[in-house]
Amino acid sequence: MIMLCERCCAQIAESEPVVRLAHVDHARRDGTLVWRHSFVHSGGCVAPQPAEHERPDTGTWDPARGIGGIR
Repeated sequence: MIMLCERCCAQIAESEPVVRLAHVDHARRDGTLVWRHSFVHSGGCVAPQPAEHERPDTGTWDPARGIGGIR
């Protein structure tokens, strides 16, 4: 089973410490509950890495985006 972190959406390896969360999805007619499980890194999430084909976001305005005031 592939576990994805709910905070950072990165894959959690089988050997990593993890916090498993359980949420009630719905109740069946017979009264039993259906649970949905989610996972979170317990040691902190990894820093997001841009894909190799994407330019890094430097935080400055890029005029090539084409949005802004016309002078």
